[in-house]
Amino acid sequence: MQVYEHKNLFDVSMFDIPTKTITNPQVILKNQNGEEVKAVMDNQVIVYRPDTLEFMGNSRSTKYKVVDPKELYLTHAKRLTELSEIKENNFSLSNIKIIDKVYEGGRKQHREIQFPDLHKKFDDGSVVNMRSDVFNSLDMSWLYQCFAGAYRDLCANGLVFGGQRMFHVKSKHTKGLNVGATLRQVTNTIKHFEENWQLMEAMMKRQISLKGMAHILANNICAKKMKSKQLLDDTKVEPNYKLLDYFIDKIERESGSLGYTVWNLYNALTFWSSHIDDEFERIDENGNARTIKMTRAGSKPHTARTKREDKIREFMNSKDWNDLINGTYVFTTINPNIAERLPN
Repeated sequence: MQVYEHKNLFDVSMFDIPTKTITNPQVILKNQNGEEVKAVMDNQVIVYRPDTLEFMGNSRSTKYKVVDPKELYLTHAKRLTELSEIKENNFSLSNIKIIDKVYEGGRKQHREIQFPDLHKKFDDGSVVNMRSDVFNSLDMSWLYQCFAGAYRDLCANGLVFGGQRMFHVKSKHTKGLNVGATLRQVTNTIKHFEENWQLMEAMMKRQISLKGMAHILANNICAKKMKSKQLLDDTKVEPNYKLLDYFIDKIERESGSLGYTVWNLYNALTFWSSHIDDEFERIDENGNARTIKMTRAGSKPHTARTKREDKIREFMNSKDWNDLINGTYVFTTINPNIAERLPN
């Protein structure tokens, strides 16, 4: 991974990645290890670097459009600048921090723009700042993504707000991709950042029992994929207990400062998304403490992080989360196998 921190929105030098496409190729390319690979792929579009002949990715869709990374982030910079010059949008680019990241030889790219002037300090000592992120890939593993939300500097937690209070868009690399149009919605989110503050304050005040948090986690983030729509209250259906134990441990550790609140639950979720190879302790049936490492199923850290953030956004767009925020989330029973894992 290459990282470049700066303040110039128009400095897109990190994303100067030459690419070419060919259809139905029969050429010799190179993989990430520099080994020669014969590409014979009928009815496919191949993306490669002409300077190194390095294979970047392939698509079976004839509609696939390579989004030049340099042009993409330059367009993003131009549109964001234009929108910042409109007085009613109420935000400035005079004080920003930019972090550009390139992964896997240019196959994936990420630009993070922080707005330090848009911030809020809370009673627990944390400071939340506005942030906008743009993701792109040349190997077809990431769709073009753009979102605006907030991040918490304490513990480097990334806040991945869902619902109407943040903006998040994904788009396939096709001829219909319009980078500039998405920024209008990003700007709208920045303008209404005050609403995010109010939401966070509401989460700090909203109480929920540990049993309630375990129940909603088991039915959402920790739920295993099921063919039928069985509820997890049915003891025949079990959640991912390792992940559930992780969240319970994290919530318990933070309960002294954050209480048993939606804010504590939310921070546990965002900590999980931003700390990929974390570990925790679990007391076994013999009363001995065991260190359990969280795994990411072979995914690269940056890929695992985006997948986890997507899961959290999906959860935060659910009816369960909306009911939780509004204080209307209720449950009558809990899987006994879940209940017995909770501390006394």
